[in-house]
Amino acid sequence: MKKSVFLVILVLLILFSIPIGYCSGEFDKVAVVEWIVDGDTFDTSEGDRIRLADINTPEINASGYWEATNYMISTVKNKVVFLDIDDKYTYDNEGQGTRLVCVVYIEYNQTHYLNINKALLENNLAVIWEHDNQFNPYTWTLFVPMSAIPEFPSWTLLPIILTVILAAILIRKKMDNTRS
Repeated sequence: MKKSVFLVILVLLILFSIPIGYCSGEFDKVAVVEWIVDGDTFDTSEGDRIRLADINTPEINASGYWEATNYMISTVKNKVVFLDIDDKYTYDNEGQGTRLVCVVYIEYNQTHYLNINKALLENNLAVIWEHDNQFNPYTWTLFVPMSAIPEFPSWTLLPIILTVILAAILIRKKMDNTRS
């Protein structure tokens, strides 16, 4: 009986330690876009400069600059954005820069978020510019179900609490059976 209780607890701990957010991303920060620098960079009302991860849009005076910049102005300026910040470096230039590297989402409708990084690619306003970070632009989808991404990491507490409660119940049952 002792081994079976241990195995059940071990299996539950393993299952609950694989977070859904690991597979689908997570929102590390919510912000309002205040200023568009160009097609792949913007400033938030909190003072953060955001660099869209793994894409590149044309620089000023290059063909396509205004199209990408205007797309960002019409899509995200003065709107709430959800930021999945790079867990490997956080900032550009392998962590030494000043811009937060993110995949950026906005609410598209009541059920889906729009991946802004992917939208720029889909509209031929950006090209993939892959870096050594947690993201893989080849696996991005344009629309992400709201249920797939937790809005904050604290969602992981529920499985841990449930596991502890279940373990306590099983141990108590074992102790009650031993006393009988």
